[in-house]
Amino acid sequence: MKNKPYSFLFLVPILFLTMFLTSCKIMTSSDYKKAKEVVSGELAQVGLYGKVTITNLSWTALEFPTYHVSYAYSEKTYDDQTVRLEHDATFHDDWSSSSITNLPDYKKVFLEQKSIKNIEEKLEKEIKKQSLGLPIEFFIVLSNFYPEEKEEILDSIAKQNLKEGKKDFAGYYQIPFQTLIDQELVDMTIFVDDSASVTTDQDLKKAVKKLDASKLPDGAYSFYYSNHKDDSEDTLSYSFKVKDGKVVIEVQIDGDIDLLALKAKFEDKDIQVEDITRTSAKAL
Repeated sequence: MKNKPYSFLFLVPILFLTMFLTSCKIMTSSDYKKAKEVVSGELAQVGLYGKVTITNLSWTALEFPTYHVSYAYSEKTYDDQTVRLEHDATFHDDWSSSSITNLPDYKKVFLEQKSIKNIEEKLEKEIKKQSLGLPIEFFIVLSNFYPEEKEEILDSIAKQNLKEGKKDFAGYYQIPFQTLIDQELVDMTIFVDDSASVTTDQDLKKAVKKLDASKLPDGAYSFYYSNHKDDSEDTLSYSFKVKDGKVVIEVQIDGDIDLLALKAKFEDKDIQVEDITRTSAKAL
């Protein structure tokens, strides 16, 4: 009877060891081979037939036994690059898919084209040399194919590319910058250095007013600021458009207004009015 407490203490580490051994297992070369086979099959379903490399593989039991797969997918592209996309995926114990996100974000891979990277570099230099009253950290072109209607446009471009033999990344890679602009599938974002003194979006608006857009391509733009100085992570942005080398700012005014008189007032202040439209909304 006196030995029972010691027996119980002896059983505790055994119990933990048993739990550990049953909750994980060592991955073998056959497991890596199977992971590559399964991932390659998922990619092939959407027309991606490039190189698959399994970078990490593990298995956990928990409530549902699951394989955790980290992999890289790459293709050699028309512009003499090897473009690599990385992704983390999960599969059930029988290797059936456990998630709808087992594919990399391949539909925005057009941003990796050399031509677009060159445009980014050129526009960043152009914007940074201007006196905007705010320090600019960097400039980047971002994808914008949401909502669903825009994604359908992107999908149709990819399908046409495949018909024309432009097969890189299932047709989503070789898309001209001008096409992306015309179809409004990209946004140009100007990131303000987080050391700047920005308190409201009006500070960003002042920078927009100073922007010389004569050398900027048409399209949707925004200034973006993120505050990292006081751990608040506050973000501010101000959106505008560029058309024919000029900044276009959309303004909404409530009420019943004489549109022609309003247009005249703007133009009296040397503010060109590109378009003015009356809209209506139902009260909720």
